[in-house]
Amino acid sequence: MSYEPVIGLEVHAQLATQTKIFCGCSAEFGAEPNTHVCPVCLGLPGALPVLNREVIEKAIRIALAVGCNIQPRSRFLRKNYFYPDLPKGYQISQFQSNDEMPLATEGGIEIPTKNGPKKSA
Repeated sequence: MSYEPVIGLEVHAQLATQTKIFCGCSAEFGAEPNTHVCPVCLGLPGALPVLNREVIEKAIRIALAVGCNIQPRSRFLRKNYFYPDLPKGYQISQFQSNDEMPLATEGGIEIPTKNGPKKSA
């Protein structure tokens, strides 16, 4: 049998926005702990997230820069699981599969190699 190693990367980016993605709290780095939080950040009952327009605009700009196709509709999903540093017990994410609706798809970057450029998938 022959195997081909395939390595996937999950990349996190911090956009230069004034506020967080799902609330109006400051996104300033380096503040004292627990100073930029609200009921939405804490996941308190009845506190509903509101998507930050500036985040979406910047996400679209980077997606276009790497050749992505911007989708006409997008959806965020809530993943529930325990992390010691995530007391609210959930994370809001986007996935790419047949039944999910991410903001952008495809695209990639060229990586120089000794055998010539290789495009990420």
